[in-house]
Amino acid sequence: MSRHAQAIVDSVHELRDLGLVASASVEVRISGEPPRFKLYIINGEEAFFGFYPVTEHTVALGGGPLPMFDLMGKDAELFHFAVSDGEDSTSGQLVQHSRAWFDSVWSTVGRPVS
Repeated sequence: MSRHAQAIVDSVHELRDLGLVASASVEVRISGEPPRFKLYIINGEEAFFGFYPVTEHTVALGGGPLPMFDLMGKDAELFHFAVSDGEDSTSGQLVQHSRAWFDSVWSTVGRPVS
């Protein structure tokens, strides 16, 4: 399991072990495509969404400089959306459609991480 995925698993288990939540479970899957945005869906009621900006820079690889494009996830600005704004509102629809998109990726191309 990747270091990042293991950190998520450990964090969820720590919440349970410290008694901060009544129960907690976590499952990690990967889809094999590069991430282009951040999407957090909280309890199916709220979503935080932001695109990754793309930058070009040069890295040293194989003894020489190599220009590359990099998705800057740490620089993504997140926007808040909530079902409580109304299920028919743009905000509520984004939450619902984000969940449907996530579920479709999870159940089709997502594969368990071991």
